[in-house]
Amino acid sequence: MWTVLALLTLLAAAFVIYPLVRKPVRPVVDKTEATFDLVEHKNVELFKEQLLELKQQLEDGDIKESQYSELVSEQKRLLLSDAPDKDSRDSLSHAIATQKTGRGAWLLMVCLLLVPLVAFGLYQVLGASDDVEIAELLEARRTVSLGTEDYSVLSKTIQSRISRKLASEADNVFYLVTLARLQMEDANFSAATASYQKAVSLAPNDAELMAEYAQALYFAAGSKFEGEAGLVLDNALGLDPGNRTALGLNGIRAFESGDYQLAVRSWQLALQSIPPGSPQAQALQSGILRARKQLGEELPSLTVKVALSPDLEVTPGQVVYVFAREWQGKPMPLAVARLLVEDLPTTVILDDTMAMPGGAPLSSIDSVEVVARVSLSGSAIPSAGDLEGVTGELEMGNTKVPVQVVIDHQL
Repeated sequence: MWTVLALLTLLAAAFVIYPLVRKPVRPVVDKTEATFDLVEHKNVELFKEQLLELKQQLEDGDIKESQYSELVSEQKRLLLSDAPDKDSRDSLSHAIATQKTGRGAWLLMVCLLLVPLVAFGLYQVLGASDDVEIAELLEARRTVSLGTEDYSVLSKTIQSRISRKLASEADNVFYLVTLARLQMEDANFSAATASYQKAVSLAPNDAELMAEYAQALYFAAGSKFEGEAGLVLDNALGLDPGNRTALGLNGIRAFESGDYQLAVRSWQLALQSIPPGSPQAQALQSGILRARKQLGEELPSLTVKVALSPDLEVTPGQVVYVFAREWQGKPMPLAVARLLVEDLPTTVILDDTMAMPGGAPLSSIDSVEVVARVSLSGSAIPSAGDLEGVTGELEMGNTKVPVQVVIDHQL
C-alpha cells in the first residue's frame, strides 16, 4: 500500500516539477516586445502630426521661424525620451516572465509538499491502514498451522485490531462476525455470543449468521438448547430450512430430545451440501449411525482393515481415502472414509451413513469392492502417482468378517 502511495506521489511530483525546469515559454517575451513596438509606433505618429501642425502655423504666420525651430527640437527630445532603450526592454521582459513563473513555481512547490501530507492524513483519519493491517494478519494466519503458538498469537492480535476498529465502526458486520468466530475458536463463548448478537441486530435476515449465533448460545449455555438458543435456531431454520449449520444443530437438538428420526432427517439434509469424506461429513455420518442404532435399525456395514505396504514411501499429512464401490459397476463411491497416512494401519467401518450425497446406499448393492488410496494431491479424484490397494469382489450378504486391503502399488 505504501509503495503504491509513494509511486503516485512521485508521479504527481513529476507533473509539478516539469514546468519548473523546462525552458521558459517564448510567447511571454514576444508579447512584451510587441507592446514596446506598439508604444514606439504611436509616439512616431504623434510626432509627425505635431510637426505638420507646427509647419502649418509657420506658413500661416502664427509663429516665427526661430520659434518653429525651437518647437521642433523640443518634440524630437520628447520622442527620444519616450522611447525605451534595450536595457529597459530586457528588464521589463525579465520582470514579467519572473512574475509569471515565480508565482506558479511557489504555488506548485507548496502543492507538491501538501499532496503527500494531506493524502497520508486522510489515509490515517479514514482508518484504511487498520483495514490493510487486519487483512494482512488474516492472510498470515491462514499460512500458520492450527494449534501452534504463532497461530494463537496472530488470533489474539487480530482480535485486538478488530476491537479497536469496532470502537469507531460499531456497525461493521464483517468485523463483528470475524471477531465472533475468533472468539469461538478460543472457546470464549460469552464474548462470541455478544459479538454475534450485535451482528444479528444489523443483519437480521442472514440465515447463516443466525445459525452461528444459535451455536454460540448453545455452547455458552453448557451445550443445551434451552431458552434463547432454541429460539434463535428456529429463526435460522425459518430463514433458510436448508442451511447446513442450522440443520446440523437441529439434528443435535432432536437427538438430545430423543427424536432420532428427526435427527437422521436433519443430518442427511446437511450432508447434501458437505463434501464427501470431509471431517464434517464423517461427523454427521457417525451421528446418523448412532441415531439409527437408537431406532433399532440393522445397518449393513463393512469392517475394513487398512494397511500400507512397507515398500512404499509416503509423507506425513497425505490423505487416504477408503471407499466401497459397486463391483464392475459405476465408479462413484457408495461409502467413503477419509484418513491420513499416519493413521495407518487402522480399521474403518463403511455403511450407509457414509453414502455420497445423491448416491445409492451401500446396503442396496449386492457385490462391491473396497479401495484404499493415498492421494498425493489431496483430491478424491485419482491421479498419476497415487498409491492404491483393492480387495476384489465382496458379497454384501457376507459382511460379518473384516476384510483386509493393503495399499501396495502406484497408479
